[in-house]
Amino acid sequence: MLRLKEVCGLATDAQLPDWANEKMPTKVRVALWLATQVGEGNVFSKDQLRTAFPAAAQIDRRVRELRNHDWVIATSRDDVSLAPHEMRFVRAGALIWEPGVRAELREQSRALAPPRTADPEHYFETRALTTIRQATDPEAVWERLQELSRDEKSIILAWIAMGRRPSSPVELAWRAYRSLPEARRREMAARLGELVSSELHDESLAPDERSVER
Repeated sequence: MLRLKEVCGLATDAQLPDWANEKMPTKVRVALWLATQVGEGNVFSKDQLRTAFPAAAQIDRRVRELRNHDWVIATSRDDVSLAPHEMRFVRAGALIWEPGVRAELREQSRALAPPRTADPEHYFETRALTTIRQATDPEAVWERLQELSRDEKSIILAWIAMGRRPSSPVELAWRAYRSLPEARRREMAARLGELVSSELHDESLAPDERSVER
């Protein structure tokens, strides 16, 4: 695989696409930002990353995804000289901003994606499981846990203590609904729609109007 310096020497804005170009995928922009603004061997903070990409959702995840393309980005678990909020851009991997490389990566993604089925629920459940199985990097799992809010971390700890994730009332109702035959599901959906419409209508009425209707 061609290394960054073998392709373009010192990575400069004149030699590489503009990392600030919002028409490009965020992961590609992050790779270019690391190459042109940070540089191999240098340290950057999560605050710097979020400042550079203020509108990007889950920007930490985009950094993790670069590891799937042979980019080496160390955290404090890999390098004890780093603070918990710091990372080191050790080495560039695949030059994912190049059209040929991006096309190859798209083909790889299609090959890994589960086939679509007539049941959308089955498709998205399968896709979610595929994504989870691919996340075999313990550091990636740890970083994902770190991104959670304090309340979310507490919930995860409770699930760990129980050894399972308890189902919510909504999930239990959904499973019960899915267990019905197709004709019964259509009937149940219509009844539920009528119930929700009725409740919304009641909420829109003033208290005295509700008592009159009843």
